[in-house]
Amino acid sequence: HRGPMRVVAALLQLAALAAGSNEYGVKFLEENAQKSGVIALPSGLQYKVLRAGEGTEHPTADSPCECHYEGRTAQKFAEDPTSPSNTFDGSYARGSPTTFAPNQVIKGWTEAMQLMVEGDKWELYIPSELAYGDRGSPPKIGGGDVLVFTIEILKIKGGRKPASRCDVKTFNQCSDKEKSYLEKKNKLGKSEIDDEITRLTGLSGKSMSPTQAAWISQRVQLLNKLKQELQ
Repeated sequence: HRGPMRVVAALLQLAALAAGSNEYGVKFLEENAQKSGVIALPSGLQYKVLRAGEGTEHPTADSPCECHYEGRTAQKFAEDPTSPSNTFDGSYARGSPTTFAPNQVIKGWTEAMQLMVEGDKWELYIPSELAYGDRGSPPKIGGGDVLVFTIEILKIKGGRKPASRCDVKTFNQCSDKEKSYLEKKNKLGKSEIDDEITRLTGLSGKSMSPTQAAWISQRVQLLNKLKQELQ
């Protein structure tokens, strides 16, 4: 039996080996990306918003955040996405939230948390290369396992940065940069949006500044919002 502190310590490690997801995980992510409400980012991370928070700021990478979470492997999630017995770890079961910063956890969380605001509750679908690689975290996480987490940010305790609340339909709360981009893309059909997302995703592995990488990720999010409007 793995004690809570040992599991939390493992969770707070950075990803061990950058290896691809196993065969089951690859298929899971391919099918999951087509589901309603799921947003796929250039890194390979996928997420679904379960509840939108009222916060107006994202945490910075080193900002401690009070969170609730629970995690399952993709296999266990497919068996039963709600059964507590299928989780390998979770703060809900312990009855108290946990505090950590985005830069203290696996890469999939590092990326997702910096896109969230206080009150957000998301479901994350994390490829192995953004989690524990082909080493896994035995005995419950195997090599190459895709992980599915429910995570909610209860409180941001440190640094913050303004969040984009851009409405792709009305342009309400969109920056000038976002509005300009949407004006060029809002006439695209679903297949054309998919092609553009694929193009942007292909750029993610190239050498670029953090600002450029963030703008790619932001554009993918805007395109996914546009695609949802067409569903």
